[in-house]
Amino acid sequence: MKDHIRPPVKVDANGRVVTDQQVRAHRWRLNVPASITGTKKQRLFFKTEGEAKKHGQSLIQARLGAGSDLLERLRSRGMSVADAIEYALKHAPTKISVDINHACEAYLDSKREGNSKVRYLAGLKSQFSQIQADFGKRTVDSISKDELQKFIRDLTAKDGDTPAAPKTRINFIITLKALFNFAVSEGWRGENPAAQIPRPKLDEVTIEILTPQDVATLLQTAEQAKYSDVFPALLIQLFAGPRRSEIPHLTWDSIKDNYLRLEKTKVKKKRAVGLHPTLHTWLAPYSKPSGRILELDGVSFDSTDTRNMEDAYTYRLAQISVEAEIALPKNVLRHTAITYRHALTGDLHETANWAGNSPRVIEQHYRGAATKADAVSFYALTPSTDSKVVSITASQ
Repeated sequence: MKDHIRPPVKVDANGRVVTDQQVRAHRWRLNVPASITGTKKQRLFFKTEGEAKKHGQSLIQARLGAGSDLLERLRSRGMSVADAIEYALKHAPTKISVDINHACEAYLDSKREGNSKVRYLAGLKSQFSQIQADFGKRTVDSISKDELQKFIRDLTAKDGDTPAAPKTRINFIITLKALFNFAVSEGWRGENPAAQIPRPKLDEVTIEILTPQDVATLLQTAEQAKYSDVFPALLIQLFAGPRRSEIPHLTWDSIKDNYLRLEKTKVKKKRAVGLHPTLHTWLAPYSKPSGRILELDGVSFDSTDTRNMEDAYTYRLAQISVEAEIALPKNVLRHTAITYRHALTGDLHETANWAGNSPRVIEQHYRGAATKADAVSFYALTPSTDSKVVSITASQ
């Protein structure tokens, strides 16, 4: 800092040049540039040249020391100064950040504009309510990966005490990644803190199905007149395997040329489901020229949100379950249909297309869950010729 030290000048204590009569002391002036201060240049005054030089050297050493530490930290990561600048420019926010509450609402709006399903939006709102409870007023760019991981670890079941299931944690991780990807695209954050959060391993899931004897008992109960509003839908789900969310959209016009045509599906892809003759036999007494297959008193159909119909359908199945003394776990009718379809045909890919699943899912969950003999007994279950009572002997 040699060029910044000046010889004695006549100045007052504030550094102002004064006349000889006003001079009380000769001082050495040290000009400290902004490159050293880190802010703006400064003028410092000392009684002797030695004091000025000593102070100037101490400032330089301090500055170089900080820089050396930063350079060493970069070298330990295999980065140059240029790499660091490029990384900062790439990951720094391009706009003033917003809080999580705002980000969640903006993301929901974008999904509504993208014509997302009502069911999906409802699920997002439910998840966001928990995320906002923990981070609502925090700015998007202030939340770290560690904080998000702790949030995932602390998730609980509905009782508030039991740790959340691995599947629930995975669903939240997927949502957090999507939310922060949206924040990055909006310029509210430079990078996604949820991008590298590992997913927990899922427990091995064993599907539950009905045995042919269980099915016989179930049908014998369900074909009673008091269940006629739900019986055709039960039959279709049991023998053709549509998802519960696909049932409300079905009309009698959906059955054509030995196929059940599903226009509204979970994955938004139409599919035609081949129907076994057994299903035609059961449906014949209930078939109509048109109208909805599932018609429940007091429940109207809304093509954009069928949750009320699905819940009412599930409730009616529960009533049948109690009377038949047959447990009906979630999705058991669909699982039963897919299992016996694969057991009968032995064709993994055909069954996957038929069910609207991937071959991996069929192999992982349905393959080997029943024998071909079981499938033959299942499809042999038909109503007797003189009544609607199921022929139990057909399954024996």
